[in-house]
Amino acid sequence: MYYSKLRAKARESLKGNWLIAIGLFVLTTIIFTLPDFIFNPNEYDFSWRDVAVILTTWLLTPITVGLTWAWIDMSRGKSISFGHLVHPFQTIFAKTIFVSFLQGLFLLLWTLLFIVPGIIKSFSYMMTFYILRDRPELSPLEVITESRKMMNGHKGEAFVLGLTFIGWLLLGVVTLGIGFLWIVPYISVTFAHFYDTIREEYEAKHA
Repeated sequence: MYYSKLRAKARESLKGNWLIAIGLFVLTTIIFTLPDFIFNPNEYDFSWRDVAVILTTWLLTPITVGLTWAWIDMSRGKSISFGHLVHPFQTIFAKTIFVSFLQGLFLLLWTLLFIVPGIIKSFSYMMTFYILRDRPELSPLEVITESRKMMNGHKGEAFVLGLTFIGWLLLGVVTLGIGFLWIVPYISVTFAHFYDTIREEYEAKHA
């Protein structure tokens, strides 16, 4: 019931917003394919082109953050626009880059220790970009720590919520990827509602 309510809320949020939601997803996808297209990395030998792709993609992290903020605002009934994608560049560019670096580093270290802890930690840190929307004053380490605390007791719920979309993901594959134009925004807004739900619980406990 809990998961169906979150999905229902997402569908309600997307009513009248499908066009902009799909547009944001498509534009973000295009932007993140550009480094690979421009530098044309060697498929077999690691070279400077591969490094260029990695660095450029990393520097584009604020776009991912901006897209996450768009999903959050949509879940809260606010209007969204393509300006969401550039907003983090204008406000907390350096912080988003450093947060992304620390998050990736921590996940790498946990994964090197064991695969399973790495997967678990990925759920612990999954609210990092969401929290940046509401608590931009936090330091990179603080926002990651806040995500870990907020997800305490909710990692299993996030995993199960993701599993409820397996059928939709298979539909996206069957439609040769076309279905993902609707599926990705649907999943993303659902998780934005999930964030708001656990955030309210977390803030109530720490009030």
